[in-house]
Amino acid sequence: MRCIPLVAVVPVLMAGCQSAEAPSAAPFDDAMKAEIAAEVDAAATDWWNAWADVDYDRGMTFFEDAPEAAWTGDKGTLYTVAGMNAQWGGTWGADWQRQQIDFTDSRTIVLAPDIAYTIRQYDATVTDTAGTVLPMTKGVETIVWVKRNGAWKVLLGHESTLDESWMTRLEIEGN
Repeated sequence: MRCIPLVAVVPVLMAGCQSAEAPSAAPFDDAMKAEIAAEVDAAATDWWNAWADVDYDRGMTFFEDAPEAAWTGDKGTLYTVAGMNAQWGGTWGADWQRQQIDFTDSRTIVLAPDIAYTIRQYDATVTDTAGTVLPMTKGVETIVWVKRNGAWKVLLGHESTLDESWMTRLEIEGN
């Protein structure tokens, strides 16, 4: 029987055990980022329209119902959509008719094909159900958007009332 030197066999065996190389990812270039930013901006516009219309149920459909979902505001952090609903459901905007929201700064930053964040600074004026226009407040919101099942969803959010509006916000809330 003829012996094949081990030195000749090992490289052949190693080559046979190698997995196929993964195809290279498409370049994540400025054009792709601009396209993704436009998708996120469209979702953010729909998100803001729901809240301007004081449509709580529609607004909440934008959240990704996941264990890591969170929202931080002036009064603390709420975790999970269930936690948000427990705190806000039935009370948020209950005596409001509409909000006029005007953006004073707006940015969308794409981090990956399925992750982006938005920063929106705004002036908001609420009209209550009696038709009274409440004093304008100023705030800023940052949101981490994730693309899940083909739709952009809010995973993490933060909203703060700007210093110049704190007294107005306290008066509106009756505190």
